[in-house]
Amino acid sequence: MSTVNVLAEKPTLSVIIPVYNGREYLSEAIDSLLRQTAIPDEIIIIDDGSTDGTDQLIADYCAAHSFIRLIRNARGGVSAARNKGLDIATGQFIYFMDADDYVGPTLFADFIREKQACPDLELFGFSAKMFPDLPVEKRTYENAHGRATVGLFKGGTQTLQQLLDTESAHRVLWSSVISRELINRSGSVFLPIQNHEDAPFMFNLYLHARCLFLTANAYYFKRYSLGSLSVATRDFSWVKNYFIAREGTEKAILASGILVDNKLVDYYYSPVMGGCLAMVRKHDMAVPKEYQPAFSSLVRKMTRNNLKFSIIWYCHPLYTSLTWCKRKLSGFSMT
Repeated sequence: MSTVNVLAEKPTLSVIIPVYNGREYLSEAIDSLLRQTAIPDEIIIIDDGSTDGTDQLIADYCAAHSFIRLIRNARGGVSAARNKGLDIATGQFIYFMDADDYVGPTLFADFIREKQACPDLELFGFSAKMFPDLPVEKRTYENAHGRATVGLFKGGTQTLQQLLDTESAHRVLWSSVISRELINRSGSVFLPIQNHEDAPFMFNLYLHARCLFLTANAYYFKRYSLGSLSVATRDFSWVKNYFIAREGTEKAILASGILVDNKLVDYYYSPVMGGCLAMVRKHDMAVPKEYQPAFSSLVRKMTRNNLKFSIIWYCHPLYTSLTWCKRKLSGFSMT
């Protein structure tokens, strides 16, 4: 096969959207996919036991568009839904999307262009913006999940270190289009947890990818709501799921045979680790007996030579006061 023919090949693409009671927002997500300048080959929507008519909305889209598929699932959580979507998807590349967000119109066309320019490409990563859960005319957008390091890279520990140094190693799924072959080769699956489930999956991909392309362009627009699962969780499950995710990452590293310094894993998970301390202290959570040794070790690790986390853990009222003052001062301007 000639080089010209190789470059002309268009990769097939499957979009996987898990949804539970998402009728209010789902149309905006689907419509953004239908407005793509390069339409995906299939859109798989897993209805995870919704009770608000979400399944009928999806069925209406399926009737109008043959490449949209509705999969009805007993309530099993986002990880089970994504794993089911992976079992069904036929595309050479996979894109995971949340049901209450939307994507820019050139996402897949720009991905295809980069893939055709670099046939070895296995992960196309990009930036995102966040917007409040308001009507379109009232929305404002904030830069979030940026990619300060851009270009072509070979996967592995050195690249992951470089990306972490510039906050460009995202622990979320929706800012990457991913090769199915990479997912299969790395043995990546979603753990049965409701928080941090993306993190071990993405760590594995960064480790095994033959070629990544990262861009600072923002193609994903994430809705921010105080009612979202990650924000609303107020019990120890958020912390417990970190330990499960971390254990999953360590097991995957061991199985891969790749040498990875534990400090790199700490670096990758450090925002989550700090969040665990802040959440337990802020909400005065009781740490279950079986997790007390692991959590005590986490506290020691995060507060050692770290003033911010020492204040969060040992002087939380002071930390709360300081953050309040910071917010007030940030809104003050000299005239």
